[in-house]
Amino acid sequence: MKKNRFGGRWATFFLAAGLFSTILIACKENADDVVKNKAVTDIIYENPEFSMLKEIVVHIGKSDALRTQNATIFLPTNAAFAKAKISSASTITSMSNTDIENFLNAHVLKGVVKYADLKTGTYESLDSKRSLVIAKKDTAFTVNGAKIAKTDVIAANAIIQVIDSVYVKISK
Repeated sequence: MKKNRFGGRWATFFLAAGLFSTILIACKENADDVVKNKAVTDIIYENPEFSMLKEIVVHIGKSDALRTQNATIFLPTNAAFAKAKISSASTITSMSNTDIENFLNAHVLKGVVKYADLKTGTYESLDSKRSLVIAKKDTAFTVNGAKIAKTDVIAANAIIQVIDSVYVKISK
């Protein structure tokens, strides 16, 4: 006697289709689950390479210049400060708050510019008294003579170009 296996085939089909649908739904990316990029200030606060900048930003109590939307920010590392013979953040934090804000603003270029899209020329920084002169030396770009050492660090509000020296003159 022949058994009817027709129902078993349909059950297997629906079970497989249901399992496949569940996998598709479970793997759907939820906007709440996506890890968002950190703001420039968060990157400074969390990266020990920028501990001197962190002290400066904390001292002034404002990080507006570094929270600017759609900007390119040229950040000096601790090694860049050491190269400029600035051994501690107190050299900068002893200046007036206006001078500190100008120091920070001098590192900000309006508009997001990736390293590959940089063009030589003179640009206005957020500190209207200081210009940013972008030049090409050998195969690397420089900003006011500071070589861009690490390129295109993506932040939520800007793009960071890490520089190897401080290009703003500090009166000690």
